Amino acid sequence: MESSPTENSANSRFSTPGNGRLRFISYLQIIGIILVVLGHSMHEYPGLKDGKLPTGFFMMYSFRMPLFMFVSGSLMIFTTHFRNRVRSVGEFVRGKVLRLLLPFAVLTIVTFVPRSFMSDVADDSIDLSLGSFFLSFIKSDSLVIPFFWFIQASFILLVFNYAVLGIGKKIGIDYRKVTFFLMLLFLLISLLPSPGFYKLFSIGRVMDYGLYFTAGMACCSYSDRIDSIVPWTSGVFLIVAIVAWIGFFFLPVPILCSFAGIAMCMSVAKILARNERCFLDHLVGANYLIFLLSWYCNVLTQQVLRHYVELPWWIYSILSLTTGIYIPWLVYRYLMAHPQSRWVRLTAFLLGQNLNKSKVSTK
Repeated sequence: MESSPTENSANSRFSTPGNGRLRFISYLQIIGIILVVLGHSMHEYPGLKDGKLPTGFFMMYSFRMPLFMFVSGSLMIFTTHFRNRVRSVGEFVRGKVLRLLLPFAVLTIVTFVPRSFMSDVADDSIDLSLGSFFLSFIKSDSLVIPFFWFIQASFILLVFNYAVLGIGKKIGIDYRKVTFFLMLLFLLISLLPSPGFYKLFSIGRVMDYGLYFTAGMACCSYSDRIDSIVPWTSGVFLIVAIVAWIGFFFLPVPILCSFAGIAMCMSVAKILARNERCFLDHLVGANYLIFLLSWYCNVLTQQVLRHYVELPWWIYSILSLTTGIYIPWLVYRYLMAHPQSRWVRLTAFLLGQNLNKSKVSTK
């Protein structure tokens, strides 16, 4: 299937020279993962158990996971339509099983037993039983690594929306219209009460965040029209987005607050993407491995260290943030630097990493 002129122009406009990446989306991913690790690095903040975090952190929470979902939806459209990688639903599902569910299963299995022995240092314990082990794969409130609900929810959203796009293509409906319809559908779903089985494979999270995933799909689909209207790189637009985000947070209007935060991050990412070089470039490509492995660093530098050493809370947070980003990054760099090693290739496969991708320059 040949790309349309619109898709070709979008591809050339947003791609990074040399590696074909959607540059500003890469920066959105990095901004998102930094915010995620930062949020998980506040465990020792005084008053956390009483929900007394600084207002700024509650404001960050208002859009960080919606941003992650938005980026996932955008990437699905970009890789399948702008990059001309339309596959059968079966091939797509197989790819997502290897990319998402395999690392989820591997890390759950590897972590289950050590996690069950952490009752002295962790906030909650996991029973060392077959029942608990089984539930750790299917219930969002029983996960060994709590924020892996994102993997489950992303898998459902990716497969469902890809299948709907495939049906739309077969009956001759333009994929742009399908993404807009899906966004309206998930807007309606987000207004409905969660069903009783909402914890099963993170169904509740799918209902909560599906709107942002499909909004990312629609935004990427209509990027040519949107970019001709919205002055993303304007300082005035960035200020307006920040003011809207703050205003909708305090009103409060959660959905509009989340979208204003996403617009703010998109503006920042596109401003950064105008430059040939950016201070975030060294992290490009490592965001998924940071997501998968940062929990171990967060726990070791906060809950475990706190059990043995008494330090100011902010030291634990700094250690958690820096190690949570850069230890997984070092693992990523090592994997990419040694693709010829059989053990490296096996490790990369189990963690959903593709060693055949072009390496990102750090020059």
